[in-house]
Amino acid sequence: MVDATKPKRTRTNVKQSKFGCFTCKARRIKCDEGKPACQRCLISKRECQGYPRGAYADSDSTESTTLSIVSASSSPSDSSTPSPVAVISALRSLAFNPYSLSSPFVDLGCTVLVQSPRRARNNVEQTFWSRTVPQLAQSIPSVRAAIEAFGTSYSEYVLRGTSSRPGFETTKRYSQALRMVQQDLATLPNGPIPCVVACLFLGFVEALQQRLNKALVHLQGTFSLMMSLTDKQLLDEVDTDSLVLLLKKLDLHVATYAVSHPPNLPMKPFVMGDVLQSYPPDGSLFKILHSNYHFTAKAFRYKYTSRRTIPPELLIEQGRQLANLKQWLSLNEIPSTSNTESHESLIVLRSQCLAALVNTATIMEPRETAYDCYGPEFEEIITSIGALLLSKSLQGAPRQKSSDWLPSFVPEMGIIHPLYFTAKKYRSPFWRRKALSLILKSGKEGPWCAETEGSLIAAIINAEEGTFDKASLSLGHTLDQSPACIPEEQRYSQVWASDPESENGDCTHYTRKRYTRTMMYRCRDVEAYMRDRKGQIPRGIPWVDPETCEIDDEWWIGREEPLEITLSLIDVIR
Repeated sequence: MVDATKPKRTRTNVKQSKFGCFTCKARRIKCDEGKPACQRCLISKRECQGYPRGAYADSDSTESTTLSIVSASSSPSDSSTPSPVAVISALRSLAFNPYSLSSPFVDLGCTVLVQSPRRARNNVEQTFWSRTVPQLAQSIPSVRAAIEAFGTSYSEYVLRGTSSRPGFETTKRYSQALRMVQQDLATLPNGPIPCVVACLFLGFVEALQQRLNKALVHLQGTFSLMMSLTDKQLLDEVDTDSLVLLLKKLDLHVATYAVSHPPNLPMKPFVMGDVLQSYPPDGSLFKILHSNYHFTAKAFRYKYTSRRTIPPELLIEQGRQLANLKQWLSLNEIPSTSNTESHESLIVLRSQCLAALVNTATIMEPRETAYDCYGPEFEEIITSIGALLLSKSLQGAPRQKSSDWLPSFVPEMGIIHPLYFTAKKYRSPFWRRKALSLILKSGKEGPWCAETEGSLIAAIINAEEGTFDKASLSLGHTLDQSPACIPEEQRYSQVWASDPESENGDCTHYTRKRYTRTMMYRCRDVEAYMRDRKGQIPRGIPWVDPETCEIDDEWWIGREEPLEITLSLIDVIR
């Protein structure tokens, strides 16, 4: 006879959750709660219809203590949440199904950020991009619209969908998102953070299209919004220190990508090395870098002037900047016996610091051969990043199905700038090709694009060495390792890619790029130029005569040619 008092069996080995997606709930199956779309829906090729409120912040108890830029309690309250009618109206204006929170382009935009490499992000920033942003996409229509525009831009300009009118869908969704963000900026109905996120994503939309001037406008708008907030109650639930650090990281794209352009955020008082030890590695480094790139923007004017014309205070400040950079490097060594991938953030930060160190040391040195003295720094950048990418590939990155793999997009500074700076300035044929190979594996980072910067490096090699062949990327140690094989008179000091139509024309149909020209300049005779009258006058743009505002053909040789996007990741996969 069965014991009637026997307790009912329950599952004790399965974690119960109330936060599965709506699709899995309707199918009565367990949801894996993957964000932004669960794996069960992706595998079964069903539309993941989103998650109930609280899913992102509360569903994973193991991460409930994870810090974020925005507190979980700062999500829109019932009193500030738009009425259902208003939300449905806003969603309909975006051609959404108002009864479903799922949109393929929103899912794509969030998935790209979640799947892309960590690079130099700290834990707070990692949580912000992978959890807070998808949560805001679920609850704030303007953020959702901006992320959908980003996902559409990614689809058309990175994945290069087979649309007969490239850019049409992006423009349509971008315009809709812009209107919604402008409405939110007028009243800040949900506080400043959703508007900050939406503005950043509108900037990302432009960056993917290589409309960098327009992207800069959105970034500057974000800075203006934060600096104009006089009501401190709006920031009560915001980790302002972490938010400022994130904005500093985005701001330094301006100083590293443009020629001699200072960061947009105002310069803070110079911080001495002893104070910096109280900050985490990324916090202390970006305080140094922000001050450093303000300095190099001022000092660059004296790069091609006689030494005696340089103000003494600039030389003193150069010494201070170098001391801070060297101290940071000495305090943040990479353990030799550690797992390389576990120190990804530190490796990336050291690479950025090394690039800034070399740039600062040579910022007022007119001779390109001056960079040859920094071989150890350049080689550390290449070897450490190479080891990192190799470690990540061995850990299973390439084992993903090709259909699931998405080219990466990292908003903040990453590895492309240090590698590009190295390949451009370190003239060793062997090492610069190793740097080029790594660039081609790096995806997109803010304005930096692996295909564009990689093809630009190939053009530089061709101009300085006389030839460039894709096959040389795999020749290894058969190449000359000494940078001295390229004399000073063959070295181009200023190189960049340009858009002939100033962002107003269409992109190329196949590559979806706007930067289609290479611009290069080198001094005819540095020694003679320094003795000439013109070598006594500081110049913001060295190759432009300040008296005529035209190219100074007397002293500078220009080279302009088409930028052929002929290199890609395929060229380095063997």
